[in-house]
Amino acid sequence: KVFLPLLSELLLCGSEVAGKDETEGKVEDEEEDKEPKKEKTTDIEEEKDVMVLHINNFARALEENQYLLVEFYAPWCGHCKQLEPIYAEAAGKLKEEGSAIRLAKVDATEEKELAEKFEIAGFPSLKLFVNGDSMKPTDYNGKRTLTAIIQWIKRQASPDVPVLDSVDAVDQFIDSHKITIVGFFEDAESEEAKVFKEVYLLNTNQEFAISSSPEVFQKYDIKGNALVLFKKFDEGRADFVWPEDMKLSKENITSFITNNSMELIVPFHPENAEKIFTSNYVLHCLLFFNSSVDGQVSLLEDSRPIANQFKGKILFISIDVNSTLSHVMNYFGVSESDIPTARLINMENQKKFSINSDKLTLESILQMCEEVLGDTAKPYFKSEEIPEDWNKGPVTVLVGKNFESVALDPTKNVFVEFYAPWCGHCKELAPTWEKLGEKYADRDDIIIAKMDAIANEVDSLVIDGFPTLKYFPAGGEAVDYTGNRDLETLSKFLDNGGVLPEKSGDDDDDDDDDDDDDDDNDDDDDVLKRKPVKIILCRKRIFLIPEQTGLTGCDVTLSQTRYTFLCWSNFFIWGHLSEVGALI
Repeated sequence: KVFLPLLSELLLCGSEVAGKDETEGKVEDEEEDKEPKKEKTTDIEEEKDVMVLHINNFARALEENQYLLVEFYAPWCGHCKQLEPIYAEAAGKLKEEGSAIRLAKVDATEEKELAEKFEIAGFPSLKLFVNGDSMKPTDYNGKRTLTAIIQWIKRQASPDVPVLDSVDAVDQFIDSHKITIVGFFEDAESEEAKVFKEVYLLNTNQEFAISSSPEVFQKYDIKGNALVLFKKFDEGRADFVWPEDMKLSKENITSFITNNSMELIVPFHPENAEKIFTSNYVLHCLLFFNSSVDGQVSLLEDSRPIANQFKGKILFISIDVNSTLSHVMNYFGVSESDIPTARLINMENQKKFSINSDKLTLESILQMCEEVLGDTAKPYFKSEEIPEDWNKGPVTVLVGKNFESVALDPTKNVFVEFYAPWCGHCKELAPTWEKLGEKYADRDDIIIAKMDAIANEVDSLVIDGFPTLKYFPAGGEAVDYTGNRDLETLSKFLDNGGVLPEKSGDDDDDDDDDDDDDDDNDDDDDVLKRKPVKIILCRKRIFLIPEQTGLTGCDVTLSQTRYTFLCWSNFFIWGHLSEVGALI
């Protein structure tokens, strides 16, 4: 594919040299017929209420608009295409309201001077310019939703936190929202109050207010400076009172809000997913239950005191097996006969833990949590049963139960493919892997094997992409295979004792890979539309939630050979995302 542009260029050059006299006039005529490129002036045009800016009119836009939010985009960027209708709607709403806030956009691929000036490193990048100041724009890093964008920019334009001077005003404010955060400050202009206001500007998810009224302090039993999060669930309110020697910061305020705006036991569904996975909790305790069984529902309710006991340390999540959450059950190795049960997962290392009894009780939940926090719990690993014909074919079938005895056999060199049943790239590799097994079937010292890494797990072995190929040399350390997945290269790797053959100087594989990556980027938006998924980024991972019933897995293409996999509700290692598709 990389040769096609070069070939077409050579053909064009050849025809021009062969018949230059005959075609020269024609080419000139065609150039004259072409519509001349529109000259850029200081005039500002609009597309769907969004101002179109370039190097010639950018300064004018800054001068004429007190608050100007500018999107720097690339036409080929899938995320930019997704944002486009949302951004236009936000621009229209603000314009209709007669707001002093205007929205604009800059094609950073055309306006390289502007992109360089404002250090645009990714797309889309949104920057807010206030009072024509081009030196210190404010970056927008919030959600790319209509509500979030409008609320954020309005808060920037009106940065004062609402001040409530009476009990009635506070009561009405609290009653009007599910969650509210009120800063009780004896001095509303104190340094601590200013930090609170900074958090207000950054947080577009909750409602904030300040009160310095002694009457309000008395009504809500506030003794000194404090933050109170009022909520219409669980205990109703959470107080944050800091000692005099502690400095109030944006970090500890944000942590307080995040941890206390969650329910003690959060029901898992797509609407709650972002809140769950962007929380500060590393440990998640999942309570699997059936909402149609009264006894299981009551057990879930009885677990609330335990959830409260570990608040700030473990996030409790309820998984109703009546909903379409089979992918979650599969990942944790939970079957319907196991319900009700509980599992605990460490989100940093993906280690999973189970209760120590067949029956779910408050005691078994408590014991599991205490042992995990005390670092005395043993993680569990899923395994299928060993098939009867596991070693009869050219490719040996491994499961969790026989992995160590086969792959770590000190007398064998074992080449293992870790695959996912739904992975398209694994399916493409399957016939080649079978041929590789046939080729080395007569070698007593080499075993070609495969393992379903969704249904099976191995201690100390982290599979962060599909397909993953690992070579376990006899008595040596495992080697990750990162070469091309064709029979010839795979064979050379084995014949070299687990060492990739050197590429020749005229090898164009790298160019092909780069070209493919570009194509994948172009197709990003189409894939997202075809199989919709919600994308959440956190902890250097990608969290994908299928947004239509029946989707049980997601297939993500990373640069070159890194292909990610279905994990706790579709968690993926972060990389260069070039394609996203959900598999039925």
